[in-house]
Amino acid sequence: MLPSKSTKFFSEVNDLLTSSERGITRIINLYQQLDLHKISIGHRDLPQASYRRCDLLLCLLLFPVFQLRSVRGYLDSSLSQFFEASKNTLYRLKNDQHIPWRHILTLVNRRLFKQILLRGDGVQPGSPRCLIVDDTDFAKTSYKTEHVSRIWSHSLHRTILGFKALFVGYWDGKSFFALDCSLHKEKGKNVKTPYGLKPKQHAEQYQMSKEPGSPGSIRERELNQSKTAMAIQMVIQLLRSGTLSVDYVLMDSWFFCFDFMQRIRKACTKTHLMAMAKMGKTRYVVEGKPLTLSELAEGLKRQKRVKYNHTLCLYTAEVIADFKGYPVKFFFCKNSKRGKWHVLVTTNTRIKVVTAYQTYSIRWSIEVFFKESKQYLGMGKSQSQDFCGQIADISIAMIVYNVLSLAKRFEAYETLGMLFREAGQQVTELTIYKRIWQFILELLRLLAEIIDGDFNELISSHMKQPVEDNKLLRLLEKQEFLKIAS
Repeated sequence: MLPSKSTKFFSEVNDLLTSSERGITRIINLYQQLDLHKISIGHRDLPQASYRRCDLLLCLLLFPVFQLRSVRGYLDSSLSQFFEASKNTLYRLKNDQHIPWRHILTLVNRRLFKQILLRGDGVQPGSPRCLIVDDTDFAKTSYKTEHVSRIWSHSLHRTILGFKALFVGYWDGKSFFALDCSLHKEKGKNVKTPYGLKPKQHAEQYQMSKEPGSPGSIRERELNQSKTAMAIQMVIQLLRSGTLSVDYVLMDSWFFCFDFMQRIRKACTKTHLMAMAKMGKTRYVVEGKPLTLSELAEGLKRQKRVKYNHTLCLYTAEVIADFKGYPVKFFFCKNSKRGKWHVLVTTNTRIKVVTAYQTYSIRWSIEVFFKESKQYLGMGKSQSQDFCGQIADISIAMIVYNVLSLAKRFEAYETLGMLFREAGQQVTELTIYKRIWQFILELLRLLAEIIDGDFNELISSHMKQPVEDNKLLRLLEKQEFLKIAS
C-alpha cells in the first residue's frame, strides 16, 4: 500500500499554525474531519505510483485555500513544501477521463450533511428547504480549448467564447451547497459556422478521444443536451435519492415548463415547484376559460382584485388555474400601478403571497454562489485545454465552496469572503516562513564553506540542541528578522 502523504500533511500544518483562531486552521480541520484524504475516486492506484490519487486530490482541493489559481504556481507556493508531487503529476490527475468527479462531489456532500447532523446545527422550524436551478457563463479566451463554442450571454447581451454552465444547488434553511453541474455549448443558427467557429478554428481545436462509458465521455455527451432536459435529469435524480429533504424546486422563467413541473410532481408529491413565468402565449384554464397570463392580468384588474401589499410594498393579485391537469397558483406583482407585471407560479396552491415571495427570494443564494466562487475560487477560469481538466477545476471549486460554506456556518463568519481573506493572510505568513527558512539554509551553507565543514553535519548538530538553547529558532521569533526577510 502506498504511504499517505495527507496524514503527515495535517500534522505538519497543525504544528506550524499554533493559533486555533486562524481561518486556514479551521478549513484544514474540516478537511480532516470529512476524511477528504480517504476519498475513493473509483480508480485504483498503480503499484509504481509515488502518490496516492486521494492525496493528489487533497492537494488540488487546497489550491484555492493557498491562493493558487493554477498548477503552474504550485511549485513556488508554500503548499509544495507539504506535497512534493510535480506539476505534471497533478495535470495528469485533472485530465484523467476516468476520474468520476460527479461521484466525488456527491460523496463529499454526504459527509458535509452528516457533519451538520452530528453538530446538531439545525435550522428554524418551518424554514423551506430548496433545490435551486440556474445557469451562468464561463468565458474563455482561446478557441483551441476542447469543445468551446460561442454562446449567448444574457448578462452581456452578446455572444462570447466559452461554456454555459448549469448548476443545481441546495438551500437547507441556513447555508447553500452546490450539488451538481454540467457544461453545455450552443450550435447557433448559422450553418456555415456551427458553434460560432470557422472550419479552421474547428480543426485547430484540442481533441482527446474518450473511452465509451467513462466519466469523461458521459460529461462530453451532456454538452449538446438542452439545459432544461439536463436540469430535469439532475433534479429528479436528487429527489429520488432520498438523501435530501426538499420542499421547493426554485428556478427562473427560462426553465419553467409543463414537463419540468410534471416530472417533479411525479417524482416526489411532497415537493413543489416555484418559478417565474413568462407573459407568453401559453394558456391556462381559469373558470373553464383558456387564458394567457396577459389576459389573466387584465381580468384581475377589471375585477378589482389587485391590492397593495404593505409588507412587500407591491401591488399584488393572485389566481388559481389549471395547467394541463395540474393546479397552479399565480402571483402577479408590480411596483406601481403602471408598472410591468412580474408573475410567480407555484404548484402549492395553499401558500400566501408574502410567504411565496420570501421563499422565491432564496433563489438569490445561487447568484451569491456564482459571484463568490468566481471571485475567490476562480471557478470557470480554468486555462486547461482538456475538457476533463475543465470539469475537474469546476468540481474542485464546488467542493471547496461547500467546505468553506460549512466553515462559515460553524464558526459564525459574517461572509465567505471574510473567512477566505483570513485564510489568505495565513497563507502569506506561510510563504514568509518558507522564505525565512530558505534564507537560513543558504546562510548555513555559506558558513559551512567558510569553516570548511560538512553542511549536513552542521544542520544535524544544530537541530540536536535543546529548544531553549537553540539560537536559530530564537532568531525566527524576532520581529526584526521577519521584516528583513519580507
